[in-house]
Amino acid sequence: METEKTNVVAWQPDDISFDKLSRVKKRILELLWKMEWVDGADIFQVVQQTYYDRRIRELRESGWQIETWGKKYRLISQKKLSGKVRTYPSAKQKQAVLERDKGICQICHVSDIHMQFDHKVPLERQGLTEVENLQLLCRTCNVGKRGICRHCIISTCDECPYAFPELYGNRFIVFLDEITASRAKSQADQRGLSESQILSEIVTQYYKDKPSKT
Repeated sequence: METEKTNVVAWQPDDISFDKLSRVKKRILELLWKMEWVDGADIFQVVQQTYYDRRIRELRESGWQIETWGKKYRLISQKKLSGKVRTYPSAKQKQAVLERDKGICQICHVSDIHMQFDHKVPLERQGLTEVENLQLLCRTCNVGKRGICRHCIISTCDECPYAFPELYGNRFIVFLDEITASRAKSQADQRGLSESQILSEIVTQYYKDKPSKT
């Protein structure tokens, strides 16, 4: 049997927390219940909420197992895990991070009046609100990191330059011609990576293959 408005199989999660969800979150779960890929545009069409991806992130944090591929979403299990309640850094934790990171963005190394405290491993990936998992980012870099995280399909954050920028050298801004940029973006979308990670791999491989003159 199909529902008239959303055109998906009728369903009813047995998790007791379901009744506490907002209408938008219930509709998103209903769309994903068949555990098939659903395009973000189709989700927006149903829920009519611009920040539907934020609602999906909150569902993940609460324990619903939703994976992302580009702008597509899929529920990988109809069983809800325990999840995490969103927590925020305490004043003591913020002070410790400010002192450790010397008040500058850990990605671009610039100080900004809108510095933000970022979870290196996002809460939706079971990251903890602990000093070791927090970093100071400027607003621009934090927004960029969120965009990368939103479409990431890599199973671990361990080697992500946005989560652990201290493992990498300086950040470079590269201007590419339209064709090259399009190819980099296409490959990044296919692999669930950012364009910068694709270019980093190419440059790293180039210097590995090039004999050192020193």
